[in-house]
Amino acid sequence: MSTTSNVTAPSQERAPAALRFVISVMLFLSYMLFAVAWNWGDLYVRSLGFSASRTALMTNAITIAQVIGSLVAANVLLQLGPRRAFTLASALIVFGGFASLTEVFPVIFFIRFVLGLGGALMVVLLSGIVARILSGRALQIANGVNSVAFNTGLAVALTFGMQMNDDPTFAVVLAAGLSLAILVLWLVVSRLGLRGATDGQQQVDSPYTMRDGFREWFNWVFALAYTGLLSYYIVAFTFMDAGTIRWVVYAGVIGALGGTLVSARTQDRIKPVVVSVCAALQIVAATAVLAMADHHLAVLAGVTLGLVIFFPMPFFVQLAFIRPGVTPRQIAVTFSIFWAVSYAGSVIFIQVFAWIADATGGLGPDNTPVSAAPMIFIVIVEATFLIGSVLLWRWFKAQRAFEAEEIAA
Repeated sequence: MSTTSNVTAPSQERAPAALRFVISVMLFLSYMLFAVAWNWGDLYVRSLGFSASRTALMTNAITIAQVIGSLVAANVLLQLGPRRAFTLASALIVFGGFASLTEVFPVIFFIRFVLGLGGALMVVLLSGIVARILSGRALQIANGVNSVAFNTGLAVALTFGMQMNDDPTFAVVLAAGLSLAILVLWLVVSRLGLRGATDGQQQVDSPYTMRDGFREWFNWVFALAYTGLLSYYIVAFTFMDAGTIRWVVYAGVIGALGGTLVSARTQDRIKPVVVSVCAALQIVAATAVLAMADHHLAVLAGVTLGLVIFFPMPFFVQLAFIRPGVTPRQIAVTFSIFWAVSYAGSVIFIQVFAWIADATGGLGPDNTPVSAAPMIFIVIVEATFLIGSVLLWRWFKAQRAFEAEEIAA
């Protein structure tokens, strides 16, 4: 069985294993708290009584920022180095707390945009930094765990959502305060733990630009495959019934952790197969959640959906790392393109969803669409994950066949 990544890391002085572990935990917590800040910020936005279109615009303030941030993240990492780049990302997330000081729509939009920019930088930097400090099975496990960081943050946010809904202003401040505490710890720990991945890293890593990345077929399909799934999930935790989505999120944490353990022990050639099978099951589960909205089996459908969405995510993320000869610099560029393209697509799909919702009755008192039409639309959009995963499966099969022919020759 494959237990190592194909990432070709440049030689560097490694920090002690304990420090690298602490840094990995801080990376996870930082992005987890971004999800908390996003969700509790949604509570604050909803308390202001905006329409479905304006609520979607507030969500898209973050997703638009994710597009821009993702496009520049790889170069930010290259220019600032991992420590300063991650510090910048964390500071932008902390800035999101200033939303609690205003009720003016354009100002809140700007603050949410800055929050999203920090999250965009952070999610790309996660992959670039762990590829520099970890290798082998440790890298696979870290990538798997990081793939559930956002979902874990949602689980935390939803668990305490009832209490925070009574005082959404406090919720926004609390999320920013927790992020600030992690940022302070990061400034101390990263100074020691990233000494082997300094600002001069780019001089020993491979020359690989965003232009190079956009020319690669893999990067486009990898990103577009995720676009529909991301759009569906953002709509789900913003506009679905809170009781159902809570079970989706909780099951997702369990599914992703299980997927992390299984993927680290799974042969590389099997990983695209797992992703494709789960992608097909996602469509079935998403349809079941929609059909059983008021049924006593709604919880079961939600749990199933959470499992089949997040169990394959560690496998899916690992596809970027098991390409032949891939380097940390290429990983950073791949995930810059991945998040930029997927969030750009989600901006469009989420806004179309909102327009359909407004045209078919708007939102009910629980912030869910009155009509099923927008939910049907977003389930159809989610199918891009199945299409893309099958294409990636075929691509990896072709790569293995090509390598076999070269060996035979």
